[in-house]
Amino acid sequence: MIEGIQYIEGRLITEEDINSPVTYIPSHARGDASHKDAERGTIKRVNKHGVFVDYIRNVCLTRADLLVWG
Repeated sequence: MIEGIQYIEGRLITEEDINSPVTYIPSHARGDASHKDAERGTIKRVNKHGVFVDYIRNVCLTRADLLVWG
């Protein structure tokens, strides 16, 4: 269930986006998805605080502005 309004790259996250792939790009990477600290994951749920992303090691609440699709 989508509990909060969150956007990734200007696109609203909807129920259909659950399990969609995203990439976390830390702020120090300055938008570089190939940075060594970038991490791929899948969306599990969303609330008003951010996006819960399933990374390989665990599920973390992540700020939507630090995510890109794919």
